[in-house]
Amino acid sequence: MPCLAIHLAVAKRYLETHKDENEDDFILGTIAPDIDMINIDKYINGVNSDKNSHHFGRNADTSSLVAYSKSKVDFKLFFEQNDLTSSFLRAYFLHLICDYYFFGEYIPKDILENYSLQDAVKIGYNDYDLITPILVKKYDLTIPYEVREYFLRQGVGEIRLLHEDLVDRFISEMSSKDLDEEKKVLLQSTKKLD
Repeated sequence: MPCLAIHLAVAKRYLETHKDENEDDFILGTIAPDIDMINIDKYINGVNSDKNSHHFGRNADTSSLVAYSKSKVDFKLFFEQNDLTSSFLRAYFLHLICDYYFFGEYIPKDILENYSLQDAVKIGYNDYDLITPILVKKYDLTIPYEVREYFLRQGVGEIRLLHEDLVDRFISEMSSKDLDEEKKVLLQSTKKLD
């Protein structure tokens, strides 16, 4: 799961080429899965105030960070209750896509295999705190009020998992996703698992 700065950078880049989106709704949808959002159920079906429901995962596999990331998001469950009918829902889906692909697809598995889930999470959060100010400046991010507290944390030491070039590639590739096509791909891969 990428940090909020990565999600916001993906959203900002996506909005640069998708002018038909409602920017405020898209930004809210981008951060909604990771925040305690009052009345979230007015915007999206299948979630409630319990943040565990926000990613539509059923039983997250905690054997590794890669397994956890893949099992935390259930696209079939998401689309059983929602569709891409609003800027908020498209952004929410893009957030879930980013969470699904980040570890294992972009952060090399051989690096992650060196750490337990607990250690990888601890190192990852420190990396998030270190890379956030870099991304805010580089992508000229506007920080929504709802998440400002997350942007005030200070990391310690050096970045260990999230290299800037890798994060830039991730932001570029995720922000250029065709969401309708990605829906088809992810639902097809879900059918193969059933």
